[in-house]
Amino acid sequence: MSKDPRHRGRSGFAALLLAMGIVLVSAAAESDDRVKILPRLQNGDTLHYESHARLNRFVKTKSNVATMFDPVPLHADFSTNLQLFVQEFHAVDHRPMMAAATELLPEAQVTPGNSAPPPLKVIFTIGGDGGLLHAEGLDDLQPEQRLAWQFWVAQFAFVWTLPASGVKPGEKWKSVEAEKTPTPIANLVWERETTYVQDDKCPILPEEQCAVFLTIATLRQKSDPEKTTPEDYDLHQLKTSGTAKGKNETVLYVSLKTGLLLRGSEDLQQSLDVTIAKADDSNQVQYLVDVTSHFETVFVPAVQSPTR
Repeated sequence: MSKDPRHRGRSGFAALLLAMGIVLVSAAAESDDRVKILPRLQNGDTLHYESHARLNRFVKTKSNVATMFDPVPLHADFSTNLQLFVQEFHAVDHRPMMAAATELLPEAQVTPGNSAPPPLKVIFTIGGDGGLLHAEGLDDLQPEQRLAWQFWVAQFAFVWTLPASGVKPGEKWKSVEAEKTPTPIANLVWERETTYVQDDKCPILPEEQCAVFLTIATLRQKSDPEKTTPEDYDLHQLKTSGTAKGKNETVLYVSLKTGLLLRGSEDLQQSLDVTIAKADDSNQVQYLVDVTSHFETVFVPAVQSPTR
């Protein structure tokens, strides 16, 4: 079972106020040191990120009966270059909205006689609450690339989700979000606690200050372990029972100057023990699945041309 970091993901992702986009800046608010952190972007901006991931999925099966749920073992390390092209950035009700495109290119070595593969494009829109409203091109990505992209967009849009009144170091807040990735266990939710840990030097641009955020997310099962059948399994005359649990930890560095993500990392652990059978309890198959993953995305500053 993979996380869709919300992705968030997650996954969960307006009149044009200015022809070239409106700039939303990170600004201190009020006397209690609360800070409103919003991305500072304009139409036509181009940003570059590198993403790295390590995925491990261990699977044990106690039957050879085929079902619609068929996880396979996976051990993969991969990296991706991501170029972001901001097409339209504006505010609606004082919240940012962004239409953009990304191009992904794996970090593959180019040998003589073999040209680099063409970049894969995803066109998407982020709403005022940080949710992904539209994403076109995800189906063209490999599963690992899709996971990396979903992780990146969830962390890039994190500042959209901050309290509208602003935040200050030491503050904590909680949220609950349903797991959107299809699984054989119904009614799974992520309970998250986010802490604005401190301000510190930015890891990529040490001349800037970054807000450091820590999010601990726990996967909770709201369904009865004896009756966990999701609707799509029921439609196929299948029934499920079992348990799922998980926990992940996300650390983000966000520039207080630009409101942009400079580094994000996530460590995830999930486990699934589920039995799938026909509606009459025949042809039972039990899956034991354990997943661990590590994702990291890093902002790559633009190379400055030397002055003459």
